[in-house]
Amino acid sequence: MAEGPARAAALLLALCACAHADEPPPADEEVVGVGTATVPMGYVNVKDPWIDRAHQGVFNAVWRSAMRMDQWFGAAAEEATYMQTSGSIAPAVLYDDFDGFQAKLRFQVDVPLPRMNERLHAFIGRVNRDEYVTERRPGSGAFARQYGPVQEDETLFGLRYRSPKQGSRFEADAGIRVRSPLDPFVKGSWRFDRGNSDTTLFSIRETVFWQNSEKFGVTSRFDVERILDDSWLLRATLSGTISQRTEGVRSYFAFNAIRGLPQRRAFCAELFTEGEHQAPVPVGNFGVKLAYRRSVSRDWLVLETRLSLTFPKDEPWQAREATWGVGVGLEMFLGTDQFLARPVTF
Repeated sequence: MAEGPARAAALLLALCACAHADEPPPADEEVVGVGTATVPMGYVNVKDPWIDRAHQGVFNAVWRSAMRMDQWFGAAAEEATYMQTSGSIAPAVLYDDFDGFQAKLRFQVDVPLPRMNERLHAFIGRVNRDEYVTERRPGSGAFARQYGPVQEDETLFGLRYRSPKQGSRFEADAGIRVRSPLDPFVKGSWRFDRGNSDTTLFSIRETVFWQNSEKFGVTSRFDVERILDDSWLLRATLSGTISQRTEGVRSYFAFNAIRGLPQRRAFCAELFTEGEHQAPVPVGNFGVKLAYRRSVSRDWLVLETRLSLTFPKDEPWQAREATWGVGVGLEMFLGTDQFLARPVTF
């Protein structure tokens, strides 16, 4: 199994020190690394026991629903198998002078279905189509990136196939957008990784998709990333998407820097530009976004604050002006106590 891609994924999702948010780090953990914190089972803060009851109640409802679904294909497996369910729920409020206030509620849940097939998982989530269906952007966590016309979030339900291979591998998804009328989609992706994150990791991803609202399309995406001093992750992404509903090539470029900090904190920055080459406004937006994340009250609860400076434009007659933005969000994780350093409000 290739060590580079696995470590890159671990750092992207857990780039932080192992210290608990409420405790000073031990002397031997002053250097920020790539570890994750663990929390004893039954960890409860007596000041806010309702938080723990609500968190456990949501998690139990999700994995038990997965177990009942899997029983359609035979006797259920051990309960511990379905407790591998993972995901997050994330409400947020964003504001900028261009779009005004935007209240968001996003969620993503992935559940195993071992009786159906060990490589198949069910998923349900409220996600950004550009990150999930067309895959023109890497996943930014729970929130859609905002640019130009505000994209509608999509509530998706379906099945996901993931090959256990590393290096060159195939992945596929099929599902439906929950709305009226229903909006089904299918997609297949081929991914190739070369190198490792300590020196430089290169990834190429080709995705062919069909969605009733978007029709047929293809996305080509190239990523390069590198870890510096076990505390910085630098990543660049370039992609192009063309479909029956695009006006020319829909392009996207971003450079991200994620810095892990002690005591379950992280700092994130992004420079980006995106647009549609033959649209009336070829460049929809560009700018910079900054975010600060830290665990609060519980290891599975993360507070994120965001500041942005962007230059959006929807119509040719509009003047392109500097637009300041702020945002705040909470992310509640299910099935994991890992601290995830990647931002959710970008």
